[in-house]
Amino acid sequence: MKITSTTNSTNSANLSGKLFGFWSSLRLAYKLMLAFGIVFILMLVVAVVGLLGLNQTQTAYEQALSQGKELQRLSDKLYIYELQARRAEKNFLTRWQSEGFDTAYENYITLTPIDLGTRGPTFLMNTASMHESIQQLASFGEVAAAVSTGGMTREQYEADIASLNQSVDRYEQSFLTIVEASKQYGEDENTGFLGDVRDAAHNIEAKVADKAGLENLEISLLQMRRNEKDYLARKDEVYIRDLHATVNDFKTQVSVSEPLQPAQKAELVTLVDQYQTAFDTIITKDTELAQYTDAMIAAARDVEPLIAKIEALGEQRAADNVTAARADSTQTFTISITLTVIILALSIFLATTLSRQITAPVIQLTNTAGEIAAGNFDAHAEVTSGDEVGTLAQTFNIMTARLRTAFEDVRRRASELATVAEVGTATATILQTDRLLQEVVDLTKERFNLYHSHIYLLDEKSENLVLASGAGEPGRQMMAKGLSIPLNREQSLVARAAREGKGVTVNDVTQAADFLPNPLLPDTRSELAVPMIVGGNVIGVFDVQSDVIGRFGETDINIQTTLAAQVSTSIQNVRSFEQAKAQADLESLVNTIGQKIQRATTVEDTLQTAIRELGLALGASRVSANIQASQSGSEASQSVSEVQHV
Repeated sequence: MKITSTTNSTNSANLSGKLFGFWSSLRLAYKLMLAFGIVFILMLVVAVVGLLGLNQTQTAYEQALSQGKELQRLSDKLYIYELQARRAEKNFLTRWQSEGFDTAYENYITLTPIDLGTRGPTFLMNTASMHESIQQLASFGEVAAAVSTGGMTREQYEADIASLNQSVDRYEQSFLTIVEASKQYGEDENTGFLGDVRDAAHNIEAKVADKAGLENLEISLLQMRRNEKDYLARKDEVYIRDLHATVNDFKTQVSVSEPLQPAQKAELVTLVDQYQTAFDTIITKDTELAQYTDAMIAAARDVEPLIAKIEALGEQRAADNVTAARADSTQTFTISITLTVIILALSIFLATTLSRQITAPVIQLTNTAGEIAAGNFDAHAEVTSGDEVGTLAQTFNIMTARLRTAFEDVRRRASELATVAEVGTATATILQTDRLLQEVVDLTKERFNLYHSHIYLLDEKSENLVLASGAGEPGRQMMAKGLSIPLNREQSLVARAAREGKGVTVNDVTQAADFLPNPLLPDTRSELAVPMIVGGNVIGVFDVQSDVIGRFGETDINIQTTLAAQVSTSIQNVRSFEQAKAQADLESLVNTIGQKIQRATTVEDTLQTAIRELGLALGASRVSANIQASQSGSEASQSVSEVQHV
């Protein structure tokens, strides 16, 4: 054991001596590179760990917080739908007699109202939206059970959702029953039960009005009608009793009336019984309406506390998520700070070790201090301090958090404008039209994170917009099909943009009547088409599409219009270049052929040279020329040359 221990000690001492000797033999630059390289690597490890931790915390925070916010959002929507349903209910009940039952039903109840923009969502539209929101809330059972307060379980939450759904059903059915009963009641005294009462009264009136000796019966009839009107206006039971008493008086008067024959008396009694029966039917219907109204109000009141309960769950869930996210963030920050302190300690150790051998930093610090004393405040001396670094990092984080929200939109718009400049720069040196257009649509789709982009150009007759380039595989397929759109086509946003000479935006293509669907682009949800204008003339349309509803705004129109203007100018420049190049090539070819012809010494050589060069230039497989000349009144033909070119 002693021999082994001595040997290990000797080996350790030898290794330490070799490392010290190696360090001492290194040049000063290598020592600095090695020391700061170690510090840099360790700091990089801290940065990676911190960024990964913060990213993980932020992701978890956003995902968790969205659950509570979604619960609140759906609860708020449900409450709004209920208020709108109650408003539609009130509007119908207060206006159906004045507007007419059918009109009021279309305006305030049906799923397809006549004028949604003026009247607002109808009763059935709102109750349908309530059921849809409840169905969405039903999927949050697990989220509700995770709330820290209230002791809510998943089973209790699902029971509340079921109760909420039942209450909405009761509310809807009660109101629809009231609507049906109202229709039977009658819009005015000419329809429904009201019309029955009126007809019965008119039948009596026809028998007693203006009849000698029946004045008392006519007065009693007027009293019955007065009690009838008072009841319909006030719904007070006292008028019911008064009307019944007047009916009895009327019957008594009929029985003792001398001018009436027995058959007439019996007929009048029958008519007044019919009148009373019709009136009692209205009373019965009013009682039913009151019961249905109470049931409807009770169901509506049952909905509100359940909505408030779910909304409170969402608020508490959001608060729980914030607390958990802060705890994760604190833990990540603590780990980052701990590692930073360790690395700073190692840096101080290395600096202390190197300071015994290096005097240059002291000289540099002295020179820097002299520069600052002389007024050069741009001079910088890097000094490492653990406390200051920690304070700076903490302050920076606070400042960044406060400014991030304010600058986010500015950065995005600046990025989009930079993208426009990038596309313009990338295409400025392209001198082929097809390549230029393909580069534009590909860069636009990639940089703006779009679903698709393509460019249409007007044909020579300015009658059709021909697809000139499209991004990705759909674009290649459409190009292969030779896709074109007539300029006068109504169902086309692209044609509309070309006709109107301004950008056209549709942020929900499913609601746009002039949207032309494309089977190769099934996920298009919003579209922006801007005209490409050069010198006041439209030469084509730049069309971009997104798979997100509401993607394009006024700023997007301006940005894409700017990009389209740049592309239009580039196209015009490329076309001018191509025309100039073609003209230059033609002139060069003519000059070349002319020079070769000038070197010919005979007519036959001249023709041979001209025909050969023209054949080569035109790519002809065979070129020949014949000369016919008049010789002594007769025609002679001589074949002078022919060229074959493959």
